[in-house]
Amino acid sequence: MAAAVPQWGEVTIRRLLNMTSGIPTYDGQPAFRTDYAADPLRQFTAEELVDYVVGAPATSGFSYSNTNYVLAEMIVERVTGTGYAAQLSARLLGPLGLRDTHYRSHRHPAGIADRQPAGYYSGTIAPEFVPLEGRDVSQASLSWARGAGGILSTTADVTSWARLLYAGWLLPPQQQAELLSLVSTATGEPIEATSPEDPSGFGLGVAQVTDAMGTFWAYEGQTLGFRFLHAYFPESGLIVAIGLNSSPDEDQIVALVTSVYDTLVARGLVEAVLVEAVPAGAGA
Repeated sequence: MAAAVPQWGEVTIRRLLNMTSGIPTYDGQPAFRTDYAADPLRQFTAEELVDYVVGAPATSGFSYSNTNYVLAEMIVERVTGTGYAAQLSARLLGPLGLRDTHYRSHRHPAGIADRQPAGYYSGTIAPEFVPLEGRDVSQASLSWARGAGGILSTTADVTSWARLLYAGWLLPPQQQAELLSLVSTATGEPIEATSPEDPSGFGLGVAQVTDAMGTFWAYEGQTLGFRFLHAYFPESGLIVAIGLNSSPDEDQIVALVTSVYDTLVARGLVEAVLVEAVPAGAGA
C-alpha cells in the first residue's frame, strides 16, 4: 500500500480498522456516486474504489471510511494469496455454521438473490443518487461495497455471530482484547471504555456505546437499500438484531432497538442497567 500510495505509507492496519487512518471514504466522493448511479450493475474492483480517494484531503481524528475496509480486504488477499470470499468461507462462515450468510464481491447468484426482499433507496442528501430515488436496488451489484459490506445475512445468523464475537468464543484472549480496544469517536484518542461523558467508541471494526440502556456493543451496516443493526448487552447476554429494507435520510433504527429494549425491561425479561447521569456542563 505504501508503495502504491505514498501519502498513506505510515498508516497501520490498526488505524484502518479503528477508523483513524485519515483516509477518506470513497462513497462520499461525488465522482464515485455519479459513476454508481449511472450503472448500479457495474462491477467495481477494489483498486477502482480506492482510486476515488487517492489525492483527496486527509481526514483527522476518528472518521468512518469504507475505504479502510476495502484496503483491509486487499491486505488479506495479498497475505493469503487467495480471494477474500474464500477466506471468509474457510475461516468463519463454514466453521461457525453461518449457512445463511453470504459474501460476494459482485452480484449474488439467483439462488441467494431471489431470497432477498426488495430494498428501496429513498435518500435525498446525495444529489448524485437522485436517479436511484424510489428504486428497488436489491439486485444491484455489491462490488461497490466489497469488504466494507458486501454481505447478505439473516437476523438469526447475525445474532449467532454477535454472541460468538463479543462473548470471546471466536478469538484467543489477546486478539479479543485487541478487537475490543477503543478510540473515542469524538477525539480519535484511545479510551478504556465509553462513558456518559464520552459515549461512543470504536474498536477494530466494532463499536461500543453508553446510553440509557447501559454500555453495550453495537454496529450498523447500511447499503443503498438496506440497513442492519445488532446490539449485544454483556450484562444480560441480550442480543437485538434488526434488518430493514430501506435507506432513508432519517435513520430511526437505533430508536427501534431502544424501544425493543425498553419493552423487554418493562416486561421484566431484562434487568435495567443503571447509568450515572452526566453532570451539567460535563464533557464540554
